[in-house]
Amino acid sequence: MRIRTLYIVFLLLNVNSSFAQDSLRYTWHEKISYPLDSTEVWAVDVLDNFYFSDKGTIIKYDSAGVFKFSQSIKSLGRMTQMVPINTMKLVHFSEEQQRLCYFDNTLTRIGDCLELIDSDIVDASMISTSNRPDKVWVVDNVNSKLVLLSLEGQSQGQEIDNLKGILSIGSISQIIERNNRLYLLDSEKGIYVFDLYGSLIEFRPVEGVKHIDAYDNSMFLLTGTELKIIFLDINDELSIALPKENIEEFTFSNQMFFFRTSTYVHKFALKFDK
Repeated sequence: MRIRTLYIVFLLLNVNSSFAQDSLRYTWHEKISYPLDSTEVWAVDVLDNFYFSDKGTIIKYDSAGVFKFSQSIKSLGRMTQMVPINTMKLVHFSEEQQRLCYFDNTLTRIGDCLELIDSDIVDASMISTSNRPDKVWVVDNVNSKLVLLSLEGQSQGQEIDNLKGILSIGSISQIIERNNRLYLLDSEKGIYVFDLYGSLIEFRPVEGVKHIDAYDNSMFLLTGTELKIIFLDINDELSIALPKENIEEFTFSNQMFFFRTSTYVHKFALKFDK
């Protein structure tokens, strides 16, 4: 049997199963770190540009850590999330104001904000990008549904309804779309995986997962001390010790891991010995 390690994620190479997990040798290499207060939010786009909020301002650094732009957002309400749609468009989501506002790659406001109530979304708690252009997923807690919403304010493209009733989901703590799959994390129960038509593909009952990401047919799970890599197509997994303590969330972008602690976001490369 062949086992896929992170070489597939990074280099698209296969390694022989003789590399047992307990003998797998790897090293973390820190590239850069960004100071970040525990109350602020952050995001990374596909070019590893780094965005974060700081006392009512959005700030952008490039992949080398060089300051590029900043913009005041105090008039838009407290930011809950910032989500890069692409390198030219950033979405500001305020749970407090229940609206989406947009910025270009220079952090200049573009267009009007989208009031979520106008799309019959009553109590949005989080959003996520979609592979489909100019659309985002929105979690509507009151109606217990997911909505694929057009950023142009047009009709909704898709809904997944009655999540609590049909799937017994307790509380959604994270949602991401990767590689034509939609992942929902219930931190107390596990991970729900949907296809792009809203049909449930599988449910993985796992406990103690803080945050997730995915790439190709691999899923990354952040626990208190480990990063677990699950290979969905062959139902195998690896466990990797984390490079820092007290990591609360992360994202995988452009073959790099970005780990958030209470005071920094650290950019790491993971290297395996052949």
